[in-house]
Amino acid sequence: MSKGESIMLHYLPGCDVRKNHPEAVAKMQAYMENKGIVIDQCCRVKNKFLQDGDTIIHNCTLCQLILNEVYPDNECLSLYEYVLNDRSFPWADHQGEMITIQDCWRSRNNKPLQFAIRECLKRMHYTIIEMDENYSKTTYCGVWLNNAPEKDCIEIAPKTFAKIAKNHLHLLSLEEQIKNMEQWVQQYTTKQILVYCNGCEKGIRLGGKRPIHLIELLSEGL
Repeated sequence: MSKGESIMLHYLPGCDVRKNHPEAVAKMQAYMENKGIVIDQCCRVKNKFLQDGDTIIHNCTLCQLILNEVYPDNECLSLYEYVLNDRSFPWADHQGEMITIQDCWRSRNNKPLQFAIRECLKRMHYTIIEMDENYSKTTYCGVWLNNAPEKDCIEIAPKTFAKIAKNHLHLLSLEEQIKNMEQWVQQYTTKQILVYCNGCEKGIRLGGKRPIHLIELLSEGL
């Protein structure tokens, strides 16, 4: 970073999160802009948009995978960790409602993110129900590992997606994916199912349930 340049905070909402939750993302972007944070559009742009020392705030586990390869020296922080440090953040009150957390395979090794998600739910007075496969034990990412990675993901983060394709990809037909997801959702014991990943969200919907993305809950008080 050259003399005179300042360290910037960037918020990356995620393309799919914005598409699936436009009103919640719009509220969160307004909140971030009010904090003086730069709003970025997509992690898959080929021209680098972060400078040395900049911090990126994200709410997408796919973005996280890409950012970790493209910007290994920049701090990558989840939205959930960020809002927990804002003493004035307006938390909604869910008065003890029960909610099951569906942890995501893509963030299985990201303990700060996982802990932050649970703390956010506690701030909203949820009663948390844990699955047997949680934290680092989770194997779930919906049907994401049953489909070939998108071309632009492979181009922007080739090492990450080559490793995933070699070690974790298991291609299935749509019919097989639906059957697997219908079986998977039978284990949920609560009406409310919390997700923080688009792949997880898609899979649960494919299985016939309606999960809640954490950004929807965070936006309730904004």
